[in-house]
Amino acid sequence: MKIIKLKSIHIQNFKGCVNKLISFGELTKIYGANATGKTTVFDAFTWLLFGKDSHGSAKFDIRTLDKDGKMIDNLEICVEAILSVDGEEYTLKKVQKQKFVKKRGTGTTEFQGNVNEFEINGYPKSEKDFKEFISGMIDEKIFNLVTNPIAFTSLPWKEQREILMQFVVEKPDAQIAEEYGDKFLKLIPELRIASTDDILKKYTKAKNTLKEKMTEIPARIDEVSKQLVTVDVGALEVEKAAKETALKKVEDKLAGGTEKSKEINAKREQVMNLKFDLSDISNKETEILMEKRRGVASECNEVEEKLMSLKRQANSIAVDIESAEKQKESAETDKKKFIDEWRREKASVFPEMKTFLEYTPLPELAEDDLICPTCGQSLPKEVREKRISDYEERKKNDEERYKKSKAEYEERYISDKEKFEKNRENNLKSITEKGQKAADNIREYQKIINDKQQELEAVNAEIAKFEETLKEKEEIIDSIPAVADMSKNEEYQKISEQILMLENEIEEMSKETVGKTELEAKKAVLRDEISDIVAKIKSADNSKVKERIEELEKEKAEVGQKIAEQEQMIDLTEEFIREKMNRISSVINEKFKVVSFRLFENQINGGLKECCECTVNGVPYSSLNNGHRIIAGLDIISSLSKLNGVDCPIFLDNAESISKDNLPDVQSQLICMYVTDDKELKVEV
Repeated sequence: MKIIKLKSIHIQNFKGCVNKLISFGELTKIYGANATGKTTVFDAFTWLLFGKDSHGSAKFDIRTLDKDGKMIDNLEICVEAILSVDGEEYTLKKVQKQKFVKKRGTGTTEFQGNVNEFEINGYPKSEKDFKEFISGMIDEKIFNLVTNPIAFTSLPWKEQREILMQFVVEKPDAQIAEEYGDKFLKLIPELRIASTDDILKKYTKAKNTLKEKMTEIPARIDEVSKQLVTVDVGALEVEKAAKETALKKVEDKLAGGTEKSKEINAKREQVMNLKFDLSDISNKETEILMEKRRGVASECNEVEEKLMSLKRQANSIAVDIESAEKQKESAETDKKKFIDEWRREKASVFPEMKTFLEYTPLPELAEDDLICPTCGQSLPKEVREKRISDYEERKKNDEERYKKSKAEYEERYISDKEKFEKNRENNLKSITEKGQKAADNIREYQKIINDKQQELEAVNAEIAKFEETLKEKEEIIDSIPAVADMSKNEEYQKISEQILMLENEIEEMSKETVGKTELEAKKAVLRDEISDIVAKIKSADNSKVKERIEELEKEKAEVGQKIAEQEQMIDLTEEFIREKMNRISSVINEKFKVVSFRLFENQINGGLKECCECTVNGVPYSSLNNGHRIIAGLDIISSLSKLNGVDCPIFLDNAESISKDNLPDVQSQLICMYVTDDKELKVEV
């Protein structure tokens, strides 16, 4: 574990702190009233390392203000700290100066920004080198998390969750499922090839498609059920027998006597049999027509099912096109962004080398320099020669120092320019690659769009084709008559003629019967009623319709079973996620002594929703008082420090919220800041 300790910090002209030197121990307590500069110490430390305040913001004022609230110019802001990193000490220094430039042709100066200077162990460093040193020592994000007790809980819950997941050694989902024995046996093959999210999407989509199909089946059953003919055949047979008996009595009366009646009845029976033959012929022809209608109706159902399938397919393709168009728009935005970045980078130019200051030679040795200041006489010869020799030596050394400085300046410029050019070249290359990738993505998504549009056009063409086919089938059904036309049936016509001849004979034989007109009328009525009953009995065959209804009911049951199977897989997947998250929660919470984390919550519909909530003894962090929040924060820092293998100084603000007896024992260096009545900072090590 890397151990970083803050040994001391020297703050000058930073946020109102004119000059303050603080030394730190393992436990350092800083006392002071509000606005006396306690937080300024932490801000100065983070500004030195990362150029930000203790809350991670780079936009904050560090320059001292006068009594009117205006910034005081021409003050150098300086923060210098001594750090111990694994026992080796480093002195880090950062100075900020204001840059003023005199306006040409005027006596006024103009502020042109701040300039930061950096040192490590007394050696001047560029900002880049300084930042590289700091990042090599510790990552900024990790530093914030292990130095500030409220840093972690201030993050969005998704970032908190992402950090906590680093405590878990990842295993493939299939391997985790196998550890539960037979519980998730059915799910393991799916987990080997897909994530839980993809599995849920797969079975949810299948379930929704099946539910859509399920909603269509009752309507189809209802439509077919309308073709059922509701007839009580038994009652019709009884009624028919009664009518036939009545008809016979009427015909007997018309016959006028037993013998004549027998003859007439024989002819009538012959007529009845012939009519039955006519009915059979008519029914057979009608049945042929009905079979044709049923065949075409079945074809219509198949076409309708295909149409529904094609329309669902078209909707799915349209969704894919919309998704690809959004991805293409995103790629086009990225491409434009990279083009702009490339142009800015391409336009960046390393500044021209400024002219090195002209050499100013040492003042020539004057005669007065060779005269004794006490007596005013010329110095002895050996002394004069020594002074002249020393002057020449200084002059020579001064010229050499100037040449060396100038050469170093030019070499540093060349080196910096080469680094700039190389860095720009690398940046251009990286941006070009990103832009090319974005362009490739645009082409790829456009190809997907084109392919999908062609596919959609093909499907729409199929839809149009099947709609036309459906229309043709419906026209065919409408063209098939419900009752057969027997006018061209020779056998039917021949029997009809026989019936007509016999009925004429019967009529001639029955003329002598008393009340003939009334009986004939009654006879005609009974015949018509019997014919109607026979027609109703013939039309009462619902076997084909019932068979189709049974098929649809069976299909409904099968779809219902499939829906149940999809829901079973969804429930099993959600149960696996729940078990996995319980296991992960347990592993993570074992890493903490005080706090626990709730990583998911159950939904009303039985599903899971990801979350990340810190609790202490079941109480949410947001409901804790300030003291318990600090204790929770220290527990989190302790675990995160172990996770990242680093031990940093912890700055504990508002430490008065915790009684001295309840101050947790932590391994890291602790810097506690207390709000007191002290008008000036008081430090206790």
